[in-house]
Amino acid sequence: MKKQLFLILMLAMLGLTVKAQWTAVNTGFPTSGTDEYEWFASIGSNLFVGTNSGVYVTSNNGASWTAASNGLTNTDIEALASIGSNLFAGTGNGIFKSVDNGANWTAMSTGLNTANGTSVYSLFASGTNLFAGTEAGVFISVPPYTGWTAVNSGLMLVDYYAFTQIGSYIFSGGLGVYRTANNGGSWTQMTSGLPDILNSDFESFAVLGSNVYAGDLGLGVFKSTDNGTNWTAVNSGLTDLNTQALASNGTSLFAGGLDGGAFLSNDNGASWTAVNTGLTNLRVLSFQVFGSNLYAGTAGGVFRAPLSSFAGIGEQQSDNIHVNISPNPCNETLHITSDEPGTKHIEIYNTLGECVQQQELNTNEVDVSSLAKGIYIIKLIGKERVGQKKFIKE
Repeated sequence: MKKQLFLILMLAMLGLTVKAQWTAVNTGFPTSGTDEYEWFASIGSNLFVGTNSGVYVTSNNGASWTAASNGLTNTDIEALASIGSNLFAGTGNGIFKSVDNGANWTAMSTGLNTANGTSVYSLFASGTNLFAGTEAGVFISVPPYTGWTAVNSGLMLVDYYAFTQIGSYIFSGGLGVYRTANNGGSWTQMTSGLPDILNSDFESFAVLGSNVYAGDLGLGVFKSTDNGTNWTAVNSGLTDLNTQALASNGTSLFAGGLDGGAFLSNDNGASWTAVNTGLTNLRVLSFQVFGSNLYAGTAGGVFRAPLSSFAGIGEQQSDNIHVNISPNPCNETLHITSDEPGTKHIEIYNTLGECVQQQELNTNEVDVSSLAKGIYIIKLIGKERVGQKKFIKE
């Protein structure tokens, strides 16, 4: 009778979907509730976040934060970046540098063009080169990082909010997407598949494998598979097209919206799933992969989620590959059949989203005898398609 009750309970749970669990990690931040957490950077075991009221640092994975703003004459932090032991902050009034993990800051704005304003919206490290996106275009600084040189050939002298790099190509974004192959010596606007500059506002980038992604405030996410030459919108399931933040880890791509929270794609942007359990502020401004966690900066604090909790979420919830497994429940061996020809790969996830077993599927049988009793998801990966089924291990 006990075994029957156990099986009934397990079968009832098969309809549950694994969700990412966010936890607020805000001890040490201001309590006014008006701050926005717009940018992250890291040096060693220290994680930094920039807010409207300065820079904060944690050395215990967000359990507590400490102010690190001494010497910042402007504490409206728009951007952060690090190169080696150097930490840089872009503010509403120029750029500052710290060489002691944020304990002290000194101004380093020499060479910046302030004709259009003094705000610095983005910082990006490419090797030992540091790029800054400002209200007057893009600037570069090289060691020992004491001043800046304009690198605006081919650019409009307007705001630039984000950078990324794939191979030798560096991208900048704002009113349009631009690419350089010579460290900013000259830029070329990328136009194929993208909106015209008067209808675009690109404020985030991510690279996943050989793909580049650009996030637009209003039009969602665009993907390029050829180093930015051509782009395609990839917004299926993305219910908030105000894409402010993008990040990647492994095979996972994350998008943050200004109204809809966090979204996850595990199929290169082909489809998106909201992952907001525990995320009490859905205005996502920034992401950072740090250690084994993903951090989200919002308009209401910082949230943390284990990267393992995202595994398997949103990956073809209805089968693309038609998968049949038996017996279910299973004790030692799963027999698997599908409509996918050729070599296949399997991954098995527990209810925490952790991959507990993976292998090439050379026969129709998988040994699961080493798994603990419980509920699992088995994912079958083919050349271009994915399918999955849930099963019980007795």
